[in-house]
Amino acid sequence: MKKYILALGLLVGMNSCDYLDILPDNIATVEIAFNTRTGALKFLTTCYSYVPEYANPVENFALLAADEIWYYTEKDFYMDNKTSFRLAKGMQNAVDPYCNFWEGSQGGYNMWIAIRDCNIFLENIKSVPGLTNVEMARWIGEVKTLKAFYHFWLMRMYGPIPIVAENIPVDASPEQTRVRRESVDNVVNYIVSLLDEVIDSNSLPQSITSASTESGRLTMAACKAIKAKVLVQAASPLFNGNEQYAQFTDKQGIPLINPVYDGNKWGRALEACRQAIDEAESAGHKLFRFTKLLPIGELSEEIKQELTLRATITESFNKEVIWSLGPNYTRALQDWCQPRLTYDHAQSLNSTKKTHVPTLNVVEDFYSNYGIPLKEDKTWDYSMRYQTININDQLARDHIYQIQEGYSTSRLHTYREPRFYAYIGFDGGKWFSMEAENPENIPAVAAKAGQLSGKSGIETYSITGYFTKKVINYENIIKVGNLAIKEYSFPIIRLSDLYLMYAEAANEVNGTPNEDVYEYIQRVRHKAGLDKNSNLQTTWNAYSNNPNKPNTQEGMREIIRQERLNEFVFEGQRFWDLRRWRLAQEYLSKPIQGWTVFESSASNFYQVQNIYYRDYLQKSYLWPISQTEMLKNSNLVQSFGW
Repeated sequence: MKKYILALGLLVGMNSCDYLDILPDNIATVEIAFNTRTGALKFLTTCYSYVPEYANPVENFALLAADEIWYYTEKDFYMDNKTSFRLAKGMQNAVDPYCNFWEGSQGGYNMWIAIRDCNIFLENIKSVPGLTNVEMARWIGEVKTLKAFYHFWLMRMYGPIPIVAENIPVDASPEQTRVRRESVDNVVNYIVSLLDEVIDSNSLPQSITSASTESGRLTMAACKAIKAKVLVQAASPLFNGNEQYAQFTDKQGIPLINPVYDGNKWGRALEACRQAIDEAESAGHKLFRFTKLLPIGELSEEIKQELTLRATITESFNKEVIWSLGPNYTRALQDWCQPRLTYDHAQSLNSTKKTHVPTLNVVEDFYSNYGIPLKEDKTWDYSMRYQTININDQLARDHIYQIQEGYSTSRLHTYREPRFYAYIGFDGGKWFSMEAENPENIPAVAAKAGQLSGKSGIETYSITGYFTKKVINYENIIKVGNLAIKEYSFPIIRLSDLYLMYAEAANEVNGTPNEDVYEYIQRVRHKAGLDKNSNLQTTWNAYSNNPNKPNTQEGMREIIRQERLNEFVFEGQRFWDLRRWRLAQEYLSKPIQGWTVFESSASNFYQVQNIYYRDYLQKSYLWPISQTEMLKNSNLVQSFGW
């Protein structure tokens, strides 16, 4: 049974059928559910309970389904992932689709039930005795926002979907139950209309004032942020002017995805992003900065920068996070990502399973230390990136807090941007945590075969030689007799997302990048430790072999997209972004790569290995509907290409 603890105090998540079915004489009646405030509150929690667990690689399949994470196996003693990992391998099918949120199978659950329960709530909430008008309006606003979010979840997967504005009556005719897929434009307009009703009613709080009892509940900033994400999705190339879908129609010949580009969609998205940012900032949301004093001594600026980036994810409900729920599944996710760094870790095997690991593909995406793509940085020898190098002398001084002195590692790991060192664990790379005795004595990853972090016997291991540091809480303690793994609330939407969506929309609306484009991407880059006391235009002019790139719409489009890929890596955003940009075929058809992790010497370990080959097909941009569902409903048309 899927449950959520939303830190609401009174709200303990429960599956809708659990609540509705456990009633006197086994008669599930809506009247009983809504005849008290307590019963209605439980039903409100039921409506929240369908939000996927964002730290769960099965429910939030986007964590795994792109090219940024890979597993060494589908199934072993510790793990079993035959759904989202098979999706990553390009094994989707139309007989019994993986991660099926249409019917609820193969790692998904029936999202139409989530929408149904939201409708039940909205149909009955006004009959509940004892609710104040303010409280009732807030609950209605929350459930309308959730209903919009669930439609959006399905739309990103399937594109054109049925709109369920109201539940189908129990006495409906068979024909009335055979729903049709609506065009993406109609779905978007419906979702936005729901969110606008909430915005116009001003029924959601500006911010959560009681963190101990209400953290995780929707605010007006979250509502407007969801609207912004919906409209950016609608304006993006997958659904805006995609000529590949010109023949994708319903059974009446009505186009389900408009193949004609409409620039006004970017205008709507830009305005929605602007309103979401204004709302978030007025509510006190801001980019996260690490300011804690730790009991292990003064931290260097480099470590503070790393903790700024890492704790953005692992410090629950910090000011940058606009919406998150939990904590949920982050203990398990950390188990899959933690390498063995010390002999205490080796003694605590169950806490260091090290299987949810980055690919070499995504490692190469991170910028140089100047904030430029490696291929473009004229100070960085891209052709020698795989060369083995010993960290001594100037290299050791330049990487004192990032790489172990005297260690043989890859040149690819040197002179990279702060996000690389904060998000990626690599062979020879230092890994700060509260286990460090002092900031000058940080343990390092040793990932070659036979080493502490590497392949050893039949134990679990990293198939690529890398580790996902970003999602590991720096406060964890893994010692024999003292195991303390700190869970956290995995972010769903954070302010950086709004800033980069705004920059993207502004760049598309304007033929030439303007100050809005530069300002909002610059905020994210400055937080990431890039362009210090300067800006990206100056950086490109000084260090790039393509200095004019930031001055054109096409160049800034590429820069903004790369910024999103680097900023949101391992958060489940890359999968959706590559799809909406129609770049999934370019990225996800490349071989999955890593180092030769079965080798113990540096010269043999640092040989690029093709781990898996796949071919991302055009049809994979939309989820298929199962053959069973197609047979049951003669009004449905199958997704394009399936």
